[in-house]
Amino acid sequence: MTKDKMENENDNLSNEAKLIAPARDPYLEEPLEGSGLLVALESLLKRPGRLMHAVRGESTKRVIVPLGVVACLCLLFYGFVVGGLSGGGQLWQAPSKIVLGTLASSLICLPSLYVFLCMGGVDARFREVLGSLVAMVALSAVMLIGLAPVAWVFSQSTDSVALASVMHLGFWVIATAVGTRLLGRFLGRPGSTARLRGWIAIYLLVCVQMMTSLRPLVGTAETALPMEKRFFLQHFFEMLDGDLEGGSR
Repeated sequence: MTKDKMENENDNLSNEAKLIAPARDPYLEEPLEGSGLLVALESLLKRPGRLMHAVRGESTKRVIVPLGVVACLCLLFYGFVVGGLSGGGQLWQAPSKIVLGTLASSLICLPSLYVFLCMGGVDARFREVLGSLVAMVALSAVMLIGLAPVAWVFSQSTDSVALASVMHLGFWVIATAVGTRLLGRFLGRPGSTARLRGWIAIYLLVCVQMMTSLRPLVGTAETALPMEKRFFLQHFFEMLDGDLEGGSR
């Protein structure tokens, strides 16, 4: 057997070994190498196990700040798409309100998340819970960026505020569901699954009500902030009635 033939057979064997090798688990905990926005974003999308290692270790600060910046930048961009339906002042008001509403909702729900976990027998430190929540929000925001082109196409195809609101709400639910899966992996310990589901329901309700309190996001109004209180379901049905009445004229 010639030397070239032996080398070709060895290459074929190595290629076959690569094909049958099991896929690498992205949630396998590894030390976080480096710091910064790009490192945090790459780890969030490809190697979340590195973030888990940092959050559960002594490097929580190394991931909280970069992930927070990533979340804010992505939410600002998606807010610009949301405001594109009406244009004008909504191009800067909608992004600002979405970032502010998400930040406020996360801070409001953070204590309840920590209490729920502790009551479930999970020995989680507060900074670990905080880092996991920031990672969840960041991944949800990145997912919204992926859906932003689709949202822009549909927002430019309709003048209905109610339909556009339903579309953005649906995209936001999808993005939040992706983020909560990451939260479940970060904090998914014995006794915590059921309580995490209950907390996620609370988080969703708080976010929807917070955005309603900061309306308008999609349409326009005489003032930048509402002058009267509204429950989110009441506000939605009022928008729907307004669209139906406008279409019947």
